[in-house]
Amino acid sequence: MTFKTPERVCWSDEKAGRTFFVVANTDTTSKWRANPKMPLEEVVYSADVFSYKNGMNGLSRVASEDELQTTFKTTDSTAVIKSILSAGDIFMKEFELEVESQTTSAMNAASSAATAASSVATSALGNVKGYLSGFW
Repeated sequence: MTFKTPERVCWSDEKAGRTFFVVANTDTTSKWRANPKMPLEEVVYSADVFSYKNGMNGLSRVASEDELQTTFKTTDSTAVIKSILSAGDIFMKEFELEVESQTTSAMNAASSAATAASSVATSALGNVKGYLSGFW
Protein backbone atom coordinates (compact mmCIF):
# COMPACT_ATOMS: atom_id res chain seq x y z
CA MET A 1 0.00 0.00 0.00
CA THR A 2 1.37 3.43 -0.92
CA PHE A 3 1.22 6.30 1.56
CA LYS A 4 2.04 9.98 1.06
CA THR A 5 3.19 12.50 3.63
CA PRO A 6 1.62 15.95 3.83
CA GLU A 7 3.12 18.48 1.46
CA ARG A 8 5.60 21.05 2.67
CA VAL A 9 5.48 24.04 0.34
CA CYS A 10 8.68 26.08 0.70
CA TRP A 11 9.71 29.48 -0.56
CA SER A 12 13.26 30.61 0.07
CA ASP A 13 14.32 34.23 0.64
CA GLU A 14 17.96 34.07 -0.38
CA LYS A 15 18.58 37.70 0.66
CA ALA A 16 17.42 37.08 4.25
CA GLY A 17 18.83 33.54 4.32
CA ARG A 18 15.48 32.11 5.47
CA THR A 19 13.05 29.59 4.08
CA PHE A 20 9.34 30.03 4.72
CA PHE A 21 6.88 27.17 4.41
CA VAL A 22 3.34 25.98 4.99
CA VAL A 23 2.11 22.43 5.52
CA ALA A 24 -0.55 21.40 3.02
CA ASN A 25 -2.78 18.38 2.73
CA THR A 26 -1.52 15.72 0.36
CA ASP A 27 -2.06 16.52 -3.34
CA THR A 28 -3.82 19.84 -2.70
CA THR A 29 -1.25 22.48 -3.69
CA SER A 30 -1.42 21.62 -7.39
CA LYS A 31 -5.23 21.63 -7.22
CA TRP A 32 -5.15 25.05 -5.52
CA ARG A 33 -2.77 26.39 -8.18
CA ALA A 34 -5.24 25.28 -10.87
CA ASN A 35 -8.14 26.80 -8.90
CA PRO A 36 -6.97 29.59 -6.51
CA LYS A 37 -10.58 30.16 -5.44
CA MET A 38 -10.43 26.83 -3.59
CA PRO A 39 -10.80 27.57 0.16
CA LEU A 40 -7.43 27.61 1.93
CA GLU A 41 -8.96 25.54 4.75
CA GLU A 42 -9.10 22.65 2.26
CA VAL A 43 -5.44 23.11 1.33
CA VAL A 44 -3.35 23.92 4.39
CA TYR A 45 -3.33 22.28 7.82
CA SER A 46 -3.20 25.60 9.65
CA ALA A 47 -2.83 29.33 9.14
CA ASP A 48 0.72 29.15 10.49
CA VAL A 49 3.67 30.11 8.34
CA PHE A 50 6.88 28.47 9.47
CA SER A 51 10.44 29.52 8.82
CA TYR A 52 13.98 28.35 9.36
CA LYS A 53 17.37 29.84 8.78
CA ASN A 54 19.02 28.25 5.77
CA GLY A 55 21.68 25.78 6.82
CA MET A 56 20.04 25.05 10.19
CA ASN A 57 19.07 21.49 9.23
CA GLY A 58 15.36 22.27 9.19
CA LEU A 59 14.96 23.56 12.76
CA SER A 60 11.78 25.52 12.16
CA ARG A 61 9.43 27.72 14.11
CA VAL A 62 6.41 29.90 13.41
CA ALA A 63 7.60 32.96 11.49
CA SER A 64 7.46 36.24 13.40
CA GLU A 65 5.40 39.19 12.20
CA ASP A 66 8.64 41.12 11.65
CA GLU A 67 9.96 38.37 9.35
CA LEU A 68 6.70 38.30 7.41
CA GLN A 69 6.61 42.10 7.08
CA THR A 70 10.24 42.28 5.97
CA THR A 71 9.99 39.45 3.46
CA PHE A 72 6.40 39.60 2.18
CA LYS A 73 5.60 43.26 2.97
CA THR A 74 2.56 42.15 4.97
CA THR A 75 1.69 40.34 8.19
CA ASP A 76 -1.58 39.01 6.74
CA SER A 77 -1.07 35.26 7.00
CA THR A 78 -3.65 34.53 4.27
CA ALA A 79 -1.75 36.68 1.77
CA VAL A 80 1.57 35.12 2.79
CA ILE A 81 0.17 31.58 2.51
CA LYS A 82 -1.16 32.34 -0.98
CA SER A 83 2.24 33.72 -2.01
CA ILE A 84 4.02 30.60 -0.74
CA LEU A 85 1.49 28.25 -2.35
CA SER A 86 1.80 30.11 -5.66
CA ALA A 87 5.57 30.24 -5.93
CA GLY A 88 6.90 27.66 -3.49
CA ASP A 89 8.45 24.29 -4.16
CA ILE A 90 6.41 21.27 -3.13
CA PHE A 91 8.09 18.57 -1.05
CA MET A 92 6.27 15.34 -0.29
CA LYS A 93 7.35 11.75 0.21
CA GLU A 94 5.75 8.52 -0.88
CA PHE A 95 6.49 5.25 0.80
CA GLU A 96 5.37 1.68 0.47
CA LEU A 97 4.11 -0.27 3.43
CA GLU A 98 3.23 -3.92 3.16
CA VAL A 99 0.24 -3.85 5.47
CA GLU A 100 -0.78 -7.46 4.85
CA SER A 101 2.63 -8.92 5.72
CA GLN A 102 2.95 -6.70 8.78
CA THR A 103 -0.53 -7.66 9.93
CA THR A 104 0.32 -11.34 9.47
CA SER A 105 3.58 -10.89 11.40
CA ALA A 106 1.76 -9.13 14.23
CA MET A 107 -0.87 -11.87 14.38
CA ASN A 108 1.81 -14.57 14.45
CA ALA A 109 3.64 -12.76 17.26
CA ALA A 110 0.42 -12.39 19.24
CA SER A 111 -0.39 -16.06 18.73
CA SER A 112 3.09 -17.08 19.92
CA ALA A 113 2.78 -14.85 22.97
CA ALA A 114 -0.65 -16.31 23.78
CA THR A 115 0.69 -19.86 23.43
CA ALA A 116 3.63 -19.08 25.71
CA ALA A 117 1.34 -17.44 28.29
CA SER A 118 -1.01 -20.40 28.18
CA SER A 119 1.88 -22.80 28.70
CA VAL A 120 3.17 -20.82 31.68
CA ALA A 121 -0.33 -20.61 33.18
CA THR A 122 -0.87 -24.36 32.75
CA SER A 123 2.46 -25.12 34.39
CA ALA A 124 1.74 -22.73 37.27
CA LEU A 125 -1.70 -24.26 37.76
CA GLY A 126 -0.15 -27.73 37.90
CA ASN A 127 2.31 -26.54 40.55
CA VAL A 128 -0.49 -25.04 42.63
CA LYS A 129 -2.52 -28.27 42.38
CA GLY A 130 0.51 -30.25 43.48
CA TYR A 131 1.13 -27.90 46.38
CA LEU A 132 -2.49 -27.97 47.51
CA SER A 133 -2.73 -31.79 47.23
CA GLY A 134 -0.08 -31.98 49.97
CA PHE A 135 -2.63 -30.52 52.41
CA TRP A 136 -5.34 -33.09 51.73
